[in-house]
Amino acid sequence: MSLFAVGSVHGRFQPFHNEHLEYVLAGKERCEYLWIGITKYDVTPSEFTPLGRLRERPENNPLTYYERVNMIMDAMVGAGVDRATFGFVPFPIETPHRLPEFMPVSVPCFTTVCEEWNREKIRILRSYGYQVIVLWERTKKLVTGGAIREDIMSGGSAWRAMVPAETLQAIDRLELRERLLRLQSLAPTDRLDVSPTDPT
Repeated sequence: MSLFAVGSVHGRFQPFHNEHLEYVLAGKERCEYLWIGITKYDVTPSEFTPLGRLRERPENNPLTYYERVNMIMDAMVGAGVDRATFGFVPFPIETPHRLPEFMPVSVPCFTTVCEEWNREKIRILRSYGYQVIVLWERTKKLVTGGAIREDIMSGGSAWRAMVPAETLQAIDRLELRERLLRLQSLAPTDRLDVSPTDPT
């Protein structure tokens, strides 16, 4: 396996869960320095594509950029990754013309394919000149941010096995359940999209 000097991964990480950690660690194995791109770094809604619309809802984006950076940093260090070998950057896939402002096109993008949205992102990134390397393709996600958020809101405990210990601690510390319930109560009820949840 060839090793890149620099590479990148990206995601919303709302919140950072076990499959996210698997993905980010796999990206780190393929480069000396890894940039972790945070999509939806501005959590206010914006129009993008029909595939991305669920991801725009405030109730599906409860954690700020700063909170996600610290959550991921702690999980990476907890997994034994040297803090000096990775960093963070906004990654505005929602407004792709702005991507080169944050990430040079010379930096390869590692990604995975589990749903059509992943293929859409690959098409977008390649259209802007990025080299995209697919780490793996799977037919189903075993862990999703949507399921975690729903379980947290319902007062469940299953989500605790779906996230790294550092994420668990951050969710408890940030009182995420109360935040999610508040955002859900503010959400408009006249949504045009029929799916009630965001799977990511």
